[in-house]
Amino acid sequence: MSDFQTFRYRLRLTGRLRLETALRVGSGLTDELSGTDIAVVKDAQRRPYIPGSSFKGALRAHIERLVRSVESEFGSGKGACNPMRDEERCIPSKPVDSRVSIEQLRRNFENNPSGLDDELYCLSCRVCRVFGSPWLASKVLVKDLLLAEPELWFDRRYQVRHGVGIERDSETASRGLLYDYEAVPAGTEFRWEIVIENADRERAEDGLVIWGLREFANGRVRLGGGRSRGLGWVTLTFDEYAEEVDATDRQALLDYLTTGRGRLVSHDEVLARAATFARMLAGEEG
Repeated sequence: MSDFQTFRYRLRLTGRLRLETALRVGSGLTDELSGTDIAVVKDAQRRPYIPGSSFKGALRAHIERLVRSVESEFGSGKGACNPMRDEERCIPSKPVDSRVSIEQLRRNFENNPSGLDDELYCLSCRVCRVFGSPWLASKVLVKDLLLAEPELWFDRRYQVRHGVGIERDSETASRGLLYDYEAVPAGTEFRWEIVIENADRERAEDGLVIWGLREFANGRVRLGGGRSRGLGWVTLTFDEYAEEVDATDRQALLDYLTTGRGRLVSHDEVLARAATFARMLAGEEG
């Protein structure tokens, strides 16, 4: 099932993200107060944060790379397409090779919207089924990462670093290409929260997300800009417990509706789901 008309399952994961090196998530604007050419994104109190979209994008991209290493083909619940190129999507906007296009599907299911939803889910690749596509809603919701200890931020200072464009022929600095940029210093910690809605437990879709988060925990995924210059190295930790609501279990659903709280899931059980997905992925391939 791909729709969200019925609440069936929710897993809420939380923890901390620590900067091992400085981080640059640019706002794309010059900061008049700091005077830097490229400022980091800030909240209303001028404190740094990491947009949920930036974190989710890095998480998805890394998961796609890992999935492709096992499943090279994509579509119909397998592999990972390239969502950045229409002709390489699992469902392109126009016909490509033997793949059916979104235009054809809309014509075929013009009078059957629910059938269209089911067909879109059926034809989508493994990653699009979880993280979404232009035609499919995402099951992964990521909050903006705010400072873990905002009351201590006044003790910190943004770093200002300098960059320069290099002429490839002469291998010397280019005139007029000097710039500076802000970075959040190493050691800063942020809180992260991810909610997974209506994941297909039989296909371990929640485990796929945790599998990617485990890569963050092992320090293998970087965030932001300037990564080739050493910026963006982070490590992630999970809170001791996650929260789960299985609405297919009537008593569990009644408990949630009564108390507003789901079942606590231990850290070990959370990581075990990543291992379950990895075994399933390898088993389906071989």
